[in-house]
Amino acid sequence: MILNNNTVPQSANWNRSCKWSCVALSYLRAAVVLVVLLGCRPDSILAQKKTAVPRKLPSAEKVVDNYLKASGGKKRIAAIRDAASDWIIQLKDQTMGTARTQIKAPGSIRTEMTFGNGQLISAANTSSAWVYGLDGQLRTLTGAEANAAKLQSVLDANRLVDYKKLNILARTVPASDMSSDPAHVVEFSTRNGARLRYWFSTNSKLLVKIEDEARRTTTSFSDYRVAVPSSNVLEPHHVSLTTDGSGELTFLLQRVNYNTAIPDTAFEPPVVVQSLDVTALLREVGRNQELVEKRVSEYAFMQKETDREISGKGEVKKETTKVYEVFPVANRAPIMRLISENGVVLSAERAAKESKRVEEEFLKAERDRDKNEQRVERRRAERQRKKAATKGEAEGDDDPDVSQFLKICEFVSPRRERFRDRNAVVFDFRPRPGFKPGNREESLISKLVGVVWIDPIDKQVMRLEARLAEGFKMVGGLLLSLRPGAGFVIEQTRMEEGVWLPRLAQVNLSVKVLLFGGGDVNKTIEWSDYKHFKGDVGDYKLEAPKTVDPEKKP
Repeated sequence: MILNNNTVPQSANWNRSCKWSCVALSYLRAAVVLVVLLGCRPDSILAQKKTAVPRKLPSAEKVVDNYLKASGGKKRIAAIRDAASDWIIQLKDQTMGTARTQIKAPGSIRTEMTFGNGQLISAANTSSAWVYGLDGQLRTLTGAEANAAKLQSVLDANRLVDYKKLNILARTVPASDMSSDPAHVVEFSTRNGARLRYWFSTNSKLLVKIEDEARRTTTSFSDYRVAVPSSNVLEPHHVSLTTDGSGELTFLLQRVNYNTAIPDTAFEPPVVVQSLDVTALLREVGRNQELVEKRVSEYAFMQKETDREISGKGEVKKETTKVYEVFPVANRAPIMRLISENGVVLSAERAAKESKRVEEEFLKAERDRDKNEQRVERRRAERQRKKAATKGEAEGDDDPDVSQFLKICEFVSPRRERFRDRNAVVFDFRPRPGFKPGNREESLISKLVGVVWIDPIDKQVMRLEARLAEGFKMVGGLLLSLRPGAGFVIEQTRMEEGVWLPRLAQVNLSVKVLLFGGGDVNKTIEWSDYKHFKGDVGDYKLEAPKTVDPEKKP
């Protein structure tokens, strides 16, 4: 059962300028190349500081294995592919309403709560997580809240069986005593930052509590009994949900049904935009994005890059942050000046060297101006020839990448929401049933699922989330394999003058390289402080290197 603070009866509270439709290919390919160039190798485990615990903690695998044995056996539990449960909801021993929960492997879950003043629905599927509040407003979750909901939906829908195959990390952490029933705590996490703590009784081996910091909830489980006699699987008949500022709700199990073939549509958001032509909207977005690409080169900006190293157990081993001042230059890669590392401004000596390097790059860009322009023109002409060869113009002059997505993916559950104080059209996307890819590019796209937010007035992508629903093998001298869950998030923001520019990009990849182990890419890029320029070398004048307080460490 999944319950969170969104189910409590209360008021409902993205490499710049890349076309949204090719973001998946660009980021996934670039990340894989980066891993190979850096030299993939198995993660080394850093020495851990010893924690004063009364005894050595068992491995997460052992704790989960004991839980599966105690609750009915892994084989029996794995046979449950979906389940529907009915509950009575109580508040201080008074009946407040009813609830129905539905779960379906590999990662869908829905909770429907009915009260005297309305109905509240929350759900998560392979594409998105959403809440339909008592106020009748639909909200698609983002950030830590969405990540936690999706992580729990996968754990619950699979009942913790073979969680490693789902690219979920786990480790045991010390826990304080739970009154008379001590527990082992397993922290489950994903490389996008989602983190949940599951408490398992050392006596019964059963799950007794789930802590969710992102959604500020604690869910307790007790009174385990067999609910379906033929299954011999134990289910908690008493569940308590505590949220910050909303008291405690009690859920009493009434009945459970297994393997009733719950349709996938049960976990999709309700369709609230019946007449929306998603195909036409996406074509407009594709055309508008080309205009954005031309405008982005007119701005200088700050770029913050955060890289994290994560162990195989989900621990953040190292985090580095660099801030750059970025100067776009026409027909070539932008020129970047390092400003600070890990929150510390460069020393005067290092800043002077950095400024000298940047000045030399500007001089080189000026010398190579004509050559760079000719190279770009040749590439543009080549793209036009390829486009004509594939009859792109005959198909409405669509961007070929947009056309690929329209051919491969289906777009479901269009709805209207508010996002960052603007109206948005939101819809999930996933591969079309029965689609057969004709090449590796189409094969990659056909494994993507996600959700996109679009400004319906400006026809611009506000936010895009995509991930690999299953592993993907790539051949390029070495056999590379992207593990399930690899993906990215991008956001764009609207400037006062009306132009849309990149604001955020997050990339999380776990790559396996045949014979050479593997590696991870966990990177966040943030763009800010845009300043308008023409994008020519002569438009930039570098300031003198910044100095720092000599008493501060460089």
